[in-house]
Amino acid sequence: FEKFSNNYFNIIQHYSNKYNYNLSKIEISKLNYLNKEEIYKIVNEYKNRSIFLVPLKNIASEIRQNKWIKSVKIKSNYHNALEIILIEEIPIGIYDNNNQKLLFSSNLVFIEILKNENKYNNLIIFSGENSINNSINLISILNDKSILGVRKAEFIENRRWDLKLKNQIKLKLPEFNIPKAIENYHKLYENLSYSELKDIEIIDLRITNQAIIKYRD
Repeated sequence: FEKFSNNYFNIIQHYSNKYNYNLSKIEISKLNYLNKEEIYKIVNEYKNRSIFLVPLKNIASEIRQNKWIKSVKIKSNYHNALEIILIEEIPIGIYDNNNQKLLFSSNLVFIEILKNENKYNNLIIFSGENSINNSINLISILNDKSILGVRKAEFIENRRWDLKLKNQIKLKLPEFNIPKAIENYHKLYENLSYSELKDIEIIDLRITNQAIIKYRD
């Protein structure tokens, strides 16, 4: 059987060599985060092989091993080219795991360990038990309320958030009705000068319609 298989493959390869049915072109869809070279490394070993002998399922399976890849689709023109269509995971936050920074996606998939978190300084750093599972809801609220400059979000006692802003102010949010608390912060922010804001250490918004301010020593 093995001898038969080898002869079969040799015949196909010979035919492909004769009529130019070997893989010579590889097109990869536009990528926003992943370097295309990582994908080419996987596929390039099959260049110049008969297009009919290129193992598309194996290639797709190997590409999926990359945590950045959400889905893979490979199309062959059955002549000399492959089109690889990739959808990437979208990074939405950073999880602080005992000072190890893990980038995670909108599907709550850990994409990679960050060596340089400054590359993603627009993303919030999350910490605390179950902070990842509750991150999507918080991000949705923050985006909806247009609160800017949130650098860190700590999930406290598995029920509520403390936010650290880029201006170094800590916001203590309530367990419920977070949008209302953020509205109260906006009202307070608009009525304070820059010099007043820089002296504030904590704004406690846990009590409805109140803001308790703690100033820096």
